[in-house]
Amino acid sequence: MNYAHGQLHISLTKEGKEKAKKYAIDSLEIKKTKSWDNQWHLLIFDISDKHKIKREALRGKIKELGLFQLQKSVWAYPYEFFKEADTLRDFFGLTKDEIQIITATKIENDHKMRSFFNLKS
Repeated sequence: MNYAHGQLHISLTKEGKEKAKKYAIDSLEIKKTKSWDNQWHLLIFDISDKHKIKREALRGKIKELGLFQLQKSVWAYPYEFFKEADTLRDFFGLTKDEIQIITATKIENDHKMRSFFNLKS
C-alpha cells in the first residue's frame, strides 16, 4: 500500500495475483443471451505435446463451461465468449495462435449441437 495525492493505492503481490487468476478461472462462466443469433462460436486450440498438462486442463475447463466438442480440439457454443476466451488464454499462459475463436453462420450437420444446446432448427 502507498499513498499518493491523498489516494490509497493497493497492489497485489505475485502470490495474490496468482490467487486472483485462480478465482477468475474457477468462477468463469459464459453468459447466455435471451435469443440465439444463429451464429456458432468456435474455440479451436493447438497446444504442443510439451504442454500436454495445460492442454488437458484447458480441455477440462472447456467441458465445464458447457461447450460442445466437434473434434478433439474444436469446440462450439451458440453464444459469444471472447472475454472468457481471453481469461482462458491468460490463465493458461497461451497465445492467440494457440487458442482462436471463430464465428460461423453455418456448420454442416449441426443437428447434434442444436439438440445439445436445446436450440430450435
